[in-house]
Amino acid sequence: MHSPTPIRSYPMMEHFYTLQGEGFYQGRAAYFVRLGGCDVGCVWCDVKESWDGEKHPQLTIPEIVAQIKSTPAQLVVVTGGEPLMHPLDDLTTALKSAGLQTNIETSGSHPLSGDWDWICLSPKNLKPRSPKFFQKRTN
Repeated sequence: MHSPTPIRSYPMMEHFYTLQGEGFYQGRAAYFVRLGGCDVGCVWCDVKESWDGEKHPQLTIPEIVAQIKSTPAQLVVVTGGEPLMHPLDDLTTALKSAGLQTNIETSGSHPLSGDWDWICLSPKNLKPRSPKFFQKRTN
C-alpha cells in the first residue's frame, strides 16, 4: 500500500487581489501570491520582510486556490522574495486546473519550475541567473 502524497505548502508572506501595476499586464486585475524566502538580498528591496521564509505561515495548495477562487481573479502572479526557491510545479498544475492564468516574477537565480503563461525575469547582479533557468523542460 502506498502512503498518500503529502500536500505541499508554501510560506505565504501575503496574498491579495488587486491590479497589476507594471509590465505587460499593467492595469489587469490579478491575485498576487507573495511567497516568503529570498537568498538574493538586494539592498533596494521593498519587501525585505519576505526574505526569511520561516517567518511566514504555511498555506497548502488547496488553501491558496480556494483563496484565489473566492475572488473574480483569472490571473495569478506568483512573486516573492524569490519564488523559485520553492518547487512550483504542483502549484501551477492546481492553478491551471482551476482555470487560472499563471504569471511569475523572478530573478532567475534558481532553476525554473512550474508551468507559466508569462515570466517576468528581473536578473540581479548580486546573484546571477541559474544556468538551468533556460533549460527546456518536458513534462
